[in-house]
Parts: sequence; structure tokens; C-alpha cells
Amino acid sequence: KRYRFYFGIFVPCNYHQSYDFSSEHIHICSVPSPYIMSFNRRGCVLHQKHIEIYHNIKNTIQSEPKFLNDKCSHATLLYDRWDSNVKKRIYSQRLGISYNTSYAAAGFRQTHIYNDRRMYRKKFDNFTPSHSGNSNTQKKQKSRFERACRSVFHNRGNNIRNRTPITNINDQLHRARQHRFLFLPSQYIYKPLQHVKHHKRMVLREAEHYKFPIPLISPRIQPGVITTIDNLPLPSGKIQGNVLTSTSDTHMSTTDSHPPPFKKGHTWSDKLGILIPTDLIPYVTEEPIYVSKRQEKLKGKKHEPGSKGWLDAFYARKYFQERVDAMKLYQDGLSARAKLWGTSTNSIEYRERMVKDLSTFQDHYHEKITTLTDRQLFLQDKIKQGKSVYKTNKQLVKLEKELAQFNIKYFSVIDEFASHYRYKGHTSDDTKELELRPNKRITPPSTGISRSHDHIKKARSAPLIKED
Repeated sequence: KRYRFYFGIFVPCNYHQSYDFSSEHIHICSVPSPYIMSFNRRGCVLHQKHIEIYHNIKNTIQSEPKFLNDKCSHATLLYDRWDSNVKKRIYSQRLGISYNTSYAAAGFRQTHIYNDRRMYRKKFDNFTPSHSGNSNTQKKQKSRFERACRSVFHNRGNNIRNRTPITNINDQLHRARQHRFLFLPSQYIYKPLQHVKHHKRMVLREAEHYKFPIPLISPRIQPGVITTIDNLPLPSGKIQGNVLTSTSDTHMSTTDSHPPPFKKGHTWSDKLGILIPTDLIPYVTEEPIYVSKRQEKLKGKKHEPGSKGWLDAFYARKYFQERVDAMKLYQDGLSARAKLWGTSTNSIEYRERMVKDLSTFQDHYHEKITTLTDRQLFLQDKIKQGKSVYKTNKQLVKLEKELAQFNIKYFSVIDEFASHYRYKGHTSDDTKELELRPNKRITPPSTGISRSHDHIKKARSAPLIKED
């Protein structure tokens, strides 16, 4: 005798049917359903005709991507992470290690001296071993990490001649920096990012020449090292120390028969015996300018007054002070606007941008709705005058339907990828302190006029139930 087995999931029909002799008695069909549809729709062969068929199926509208995959979006995201000092913790379960990653902007030395066009560098630091609690897994993690160290210190690559093991710590750090490898807690590595770069021309490296925000390049006193870093110009435009003055303020050592040299845009200095650009006069001092920091410690090789390195040092000083003055002026403006708004300097730009966007949207909305309402008034006046009543009525009905369905989405007018929309709900501590209102009266829930103060009832404890 043969047996046939059917393996599968059988769902009963569950169709409610009544008997012919009595409508009160209902029978539920338990025959397996060969057709099973969504929303619990099913039926056997007999009751398949009772399945509800949906004809009007709603089309799923694919929403537009919130992040545009282009260079400007990636550069803006990278700038926001650098500006917010975002740090990410990386864990490697295979090697049993963890470390931090962050972003740093290229400085004055990389961009102007070495002419490196890459804007950002990725920093790896805070190396920490994080082994597993399982002894077998921990043993494998240590073995893999030691194998990675041997590979780096033996100078992994295709060049077999250079595969010589090293034991000196300085050489090990050099090899690790080449291969972007961390093995010490005090170690840090900078990796240049290749996809965001400055323009090749120096004059096009300001923020106005880019479609995305870029970090400001803060200059250093390079090349040439000034002996005292504190000799920066004061806000009044004066410098501590012996500041050189123009020829009108100095004693003229030359006679009328030997007048000092003259060049347009330059001023003669008797103390140094050279022509100095007039715009550098407030910043030039008599301190020597050394070639490097090492030479400064040794009091060794110096730049000759008037040479390119000597002038570059004072031009960097001037550029730095102009940046400091501009930043101070910007911060003063922020403070004044923050006092007017009653908030802090950290939130004033966010609030101003939100108000500006809201005003822009309201102006756009008013412009569009005014066009429709003016059209409506025009048609109504036309009907009152009895001009083309039938045609005007049809136009008026169509216009009223359009007014009823009139709607403009906020982010169809405003850019939702702006910086003040990417970070929502951020309120600094000083803003909370300024906007705190401890004496504000809590509105009572009751509507009685006689109650002039809030009365908070105490929670009543539940009565104890005595057992028999």
C-alpha cells in the first residue's frame, strides 16, 4: 500500500457559512486554502470567488534622497565634522584594538610652504587594546596583532631588499607612519584625504572661490622664527618692543649730499639700513629672524634683513594679526546681536538663519496665494457686472477648487541640507541659562477665575485591603 505525504503549511479557509435550515447555526470552512493573499485574504476552491480584490492600489512614491551624492555634499559633510570636532571610536574585534579618528584641517605650513593642496587630514590616535573576555579569542587576537606588527616592521611590500627587521623605536614609528599603523597609546598619525583639495593657484584659495565651506588657514610665523612669540601687534596697531618707525620719526644720519634711497610703497629704515614696505612698518622689530627653531635655540643662522625669508616672517605676522582683528570684530558683532535676541553667541546664527528661512517661505507663500485671491476677486466682480456669467462661473469654481487644494511644502522653497537643519535640537548650556525663566507661573489646568495660584494635589495612597 502506498502513502502520499504532503509537507507544508496548510491555512484553513475560515469562511463563515450558514446552514439552509437555520441562519443561526454558522459553519466555518476548514478546507485548506490554495490561494493566500495580503491582508489575511484567503479562500478554498469553493469560496475563492468571495475573496475581495483590490483594484485601486496606491502607488508608492519614492521620496527624494536626503543626501545628494556629489562633491559639494561630501565636502560640506567633512567640513561640519571638522568644525564640530567629531570623534569616532573604531573597534577591531579581529585584532583586539580600538582607536579614535577625527579630522584636522591643513595648516599654513602644508598649504603655503610645501604647497600641499589637500584640505583635510584624518587623525588616528588614542590607541587602546580591547581584548575579548574569552581566553581562546584573546589568544587569537594577540597573535593576529603581533603578526601585523611583524609585517609592518619588516617593511611589507614587493621590495624584498628592504625587508630588514628593525628594533629601534624611531624607525618603528617611521614605518608605522608610512603604513598608517597604530601600536602605541601615545602615537598619532595624520592621513591626508585626497578627495577635497584646494585650487592650484594660490589666489583662488579663499572661501569665495568654492561652492562649499572650507576651513580658514591660520598662518604661522614661517619661514623664519621670531625669538619671542609674544611680540604680536596690539589691537591699537602697536607692537611691544623696539618698533621701527619711518624716516620722519628717526634721526637722519645721512647728509644732504647722500639722500636715502627711494622706492614707491617703501620706507627707508636707518637702524636696519634697508627699504621696508610701508604696510610692514607697524610690525617690523629689531629682533633677529632665525632660519629654523633649532637655529633659534642655538642662536645660530639668521635671515638677513630685507631677504625673502625675513620679509615672509613679518608678512605672516601681519596676516595673523589681521585675522585676529577680523575675528575679534566678528565676535563683537555676534555678542551685540545675541544681546538683542536675548540668547548666546553660539545660537544667534542658528536663530537668525531659521528666522530668515521662515520669512522667505512666508513671502513666497504670500506671493503665490495673493495671485489666486486677486484672480478670485476679479472673477467675482466680473460676475456682478454680468459679463460672461456662465464662462466666469466655471472659471470661479475651478479657481475655488485650486484654492482649497493650495499647499506649498516648506522644504520645496527652503534648502533642507543647510547646516542649521542638519543639527537639530542642539542648545548650549549658556543658551539654556540665558533663556531660563524660573519665576514663570505655571498655568493651572482648571478654568476657574477665583483660583489665582496653582495648587498641586498630593498623590493619595491606595487603601489597604484587610484579608479575612
